[in-house]
Order: sequence, then structure tokens, then C-alpha cells
Amino acid sequence: MMKIRQKLWAILLFVTVLSIGATSGYAQKTEPDVEFVPTPTEVVLEMLKMANVTKDDVVYDLGCGDGRIVITAAKMFGARGVGIDIDPFRIRESNENAAKAGVADRVKFIRGDLFQTDLSEASVVALYLLPELNLRLRPKLFRELKPGTRIVSHDFKMGDWNPDHTGVVQNVSYQYFEIMGHERTAHFYYWVIPAHAGGPWRLSVETPTGQRFFTLRLEQTFQDIKGSIIDRGQEAAILDAKLIGDQISFTMKDEGEKRPVMMHFNGRISGDTMKGSTVVQEGSSTRKHDWTARRANSF
Repeated sequence: MMKIRQKLWAILLFVTVLSIGATSGYAQKTEPDVEFVPTPTEVVLEMLKMANVTKDDVVYDLGCGDGRIVITAAKMFGARGVGIDIDPFRIRESNENAAKAGVADRVKFIRGDLFQTDLSEASVVALYLLPELNLRLRPKLFRELKPGTRIVSHDFKMGDWNPDHTGVVQNVSYQYFEIMGHERTAHFYYWVIPAHAGGPWRLSVETPTGQRFFTLRLEQTFQDIKGSIIDRGQEAAILDAKLIGDQISFTMKDEGEKRPVMMHFNGRISGDTMKGSTVVQEGSSTRKHDWTARRANSF
């Protein structure tokens, strides 16, 4: 009877500890979501080239494995790097590889859950996860990363968020398949985190005769934008609208009183403000003016 009571108390204590850990946030995931398959070196190089990595960048690799992406970013491009992996063996391996490559002072590796790690320092994020993990991660990327941050993903996309560019490397040998002598074409995808541009804006252009005001209405789906401008009570669609990070451009056709005038707007978005310059093209003559826009709740 005594042994039975002891077993019951042990089970009760174990269940209690688990309950406390779960409610306090102490119990955390300790196993990786995906099996480690290293990205081939030639693919790593092409991914970092597509992301235009420089010495001014901080490259985060989510699920860093043996650390090869951030180590290559540091060694070949002069960047700083942060690798995140939940597997302690991979973290030790990454630190050893960084020391061997002579870049231990430019990279660091964190054992942790990538869904719980702050990513706001990153200017480039590298991924080799599964499609469902990319989708789970997507809201966090939009929430924490600054507009203009570049993302590169080996093999897998981001659901209905279309990539800005796609890369291909032919005849790549993967370590995971080496026993079978398997080679295949590697695909990778590139996105830029867009600024929030959608909604109504009050736009003004500085001209030699004073300010000229417009209403700009923008619709946004990720980096894709379209919209219209209201001028003197007349609404017309904007042309060639583009949004890359915090940089925005579009064209307005002003019929004018004598002949059509094209106004080409280029600017940057910072929160609820846009600023830039517009090139006004009238016949063979051009002139340049400054413009600003402020977000409005309603008109």
C-alpha cells in the first residue's frame, strides 16, 4: 500500500509540475519543426546575392542548422549574422564552423524557438522551412521587420504572398539525397517587406504658383498597389504604381486645359507620411517639384 501511495504522489507531482510550466510559459518547444537538410553552398551564395547582402546588413537565418548561411554572409559579404535553431547540437556545430571560418566575431547563434525570438534587428532573413511554417511565420515577419527588409526562402513560398523575384540553380546535389546520387533543380524566392500604403491620403505638390492639392486613394495587397487620384472633382486611375519596401512610385495623367500633362511621383513612406519629388512632363518640357502626403481617416 505504501508503494502505491508513493507512486500516486509521484504521478500527481509530475502532473502538477507540467501544469505549472504550461500556465507560466515555462514549458517550451524543444524539438525542431523540420528535419535538418543543409542548403547547398551554391544555393546559399545565389540567395545572398539576390538579397543584395552587404557589410551593412544583419542576416538572420531561422532554423540555421550548421550555420552556413550566416557564416557565408559574414565571410563572403562582410555582413553580421544571427542564426536561430532549437537543436543544441546544431548551435554547437554552428559555433565551431564559425570559428573555423574566422568569423566568430561577426556572427552569433541562439538556441531558441524562432517563433518566440525577436527578429526586429534583421535587414535580411533567410528561410529553409516548410510551406505551413512559412505561413505561420508570415504575420510575425510583417509585425517585427522594418519595411525594406529582404527575405529569401529556399524551395518554399509564402502562400498567396507572391515573391518579388525567383531564382534557380541547376543540377544541385543535396546531402540528404547523396546516397541515391540525387541531383535536382533548386528554387529560391525573394520578397521585400512592404510599407503600409493602403487607404486615403491628402497629397500636396509644391509648384511655382503655390500648393496644389489632390486626394490619393490606394488599395494594397502585400507589395501590389493600385489606386486613383481625385483632382478638381475628377477621379482617374493612377498608372505604373509600384511599392518596394518603403519606396513608392506612380504616375498621374492630368488632362490640363491645353494639353495632357504627365506627373511622375517618386517618394518614401514613413508611417503616416509620404515625401518625394514629382517630374512634370508637358510636351517636350519637364520640371520637378516636391510633394508630400499625409494619411487621412476619411474624406
